[in-house]
Amino acid sequence: MAGNRIIEVAGYRLCINENTYEPAEDSTLLMSIINIKPKEKVLDMGSGSGLLGLYAIMLGASNVTFVDINPFASESTLCTLNLNKVEPYRFEVINCDLLSCLRPNIVYDVAIFNPPYLPFEEYDSWIKYSWSGGKDGVTVIEKFLKVIKAKRIYTVLSSLSDLDKLFGSPYFSKYKIGKRKEITIGYETIISMELVNDD
Repeated sequence: MAGNRIIEVAGYRLCINENTYEPAEDSTLLMSIINIKPKEKVLDMGSGSGLLGLYAIMLGASNVTFVDINPFASESTLCTLNLNKVEPYRFEVINCDLLSCLRPNIVYDVAIFNPPYLPFEEYDSWIKYSWSGGKDGVTVIEKFLKVIKAKRIYTVLSSLSDLDKLFGSPYFSKYKIGKRKEITIGYETIISMELVNDD
């Protein structure tokens, strides 16, 4: 496995290696809208460095499940949790594709997902899984919304993706939009969004 180096983002020390996505503006924008109530059960999908799930733990989540398809990212997540001295009973780190290895009927209070959202299909290295969202940029988030069961979802979208397709999807429309923030960097607008399931 790749050697990790230590970086600091939003006041948190994180482990990163050359095959793990390094948190950027999309991650901190997503952090700015996340709300965790004490003892909630949280899923950090596409955990990368583990930043977002670690933040959920610091906000009071009782347990966070970290999932990433990239084994180097799972290694970084575990390193980050150990670096920040998180008690082992408060997390599990799983290396798999989306929810394919989780029990089908599990319901999370909160799911956090900074998905790959760029309109690319590049899968010849692990790091490219971090940004390749399919030819329309919304393939991965659509697959996730199809199978996830959560009361609230916090996610990130990009103006470079086919947002009309996503917003018209039956998997997206079963949620109400709660909090929403956006920033524009150059020619791209990044949107963080809270999706609420009232069922």
